[in-house]
Amino acid sequence: MKKDFLVNKNILITGATSGIGKSLTKYLSECGANILMLSKDESKLDDLYDEIIKKYNTDPCILKCDLEKLNEDTAAEINKIINENYSGIDAVIFNAAILEKMSHIESYDLTTWERVLKINLTSIFLLSKNLIPLLKKACNPRIIFTSSSVGKKGQAFWGAYSVSKAGLNALSEIIADEVESVSDIKVFNFDPKATRTKMRSIAYPAENPSILKDAQELMDYYLWMLSDQSSSSDKFYIEYGIDEFK
Repeated sequence: MKKDFLVNKNILITGATSGIGKSLTKYLSECGANILMLSKDESKLDDLYDEIIKKYNTDPCILKCDLEKLNEDTAAEINKIINENYSGIDAVIFNAAILEKMSHIESYDLTTWERVLKINLTSIFLLSKNLIPLLKKACNPRIIFTSSSVGKKGQAFWGAYSVSKAGLNALSEIIADEVESVSDIKVFNFDPKATRTKMRSIAYPAENPSILKDAQELMDYYLWMLSDQSSSSDKFYIEYGIDEFK
């Protein structure tokens, strides 16, 4: 698939400094996109910014933000930063999420429950609310959510993470139903399946990471979702290794 269609596209990625988000940031920068990197880790943001500036002829942006503390004002401030520094925004990839713990519900503490829901679900609502008006002005804009199998069917010990992903599935469906009939925004909910990430190692500490795919193997899926080729597709849920997207 050609990559040059991403040149000068402005793409916001949450959780941009680790795991799948970091791979996306580098790969899409290589394709010519200007990546708006959102993360709470200032040191990692600075290092990634310097690497992109050195390697690629793009215009990245650092958005230091703790999603647990995100509120209406900070979400609006992100919108303001985009308006002041870019002509608009072409895509948002909601990648950031936390697991925190695997536990029986009877042992699950409220503080952790609320933190997981705030980062994995409420922050996405706030960002979506503020970014959709900007996306409506773009050509072939995209919103890509990150799904999980435990969001489709709850499983023991997954607690707030499973609930947050179930809520995110509903939120993504609501947004798709609201925007796709009145704008050019195309919405996808992507399940990357088992991938070699830090979160996966927390969930499955006894698993051999060498048997898992690297995040780089997901890039063609994102490239297709961001491309014109997906515009006429009626697909909404995309699952790694299941959906034929070419």
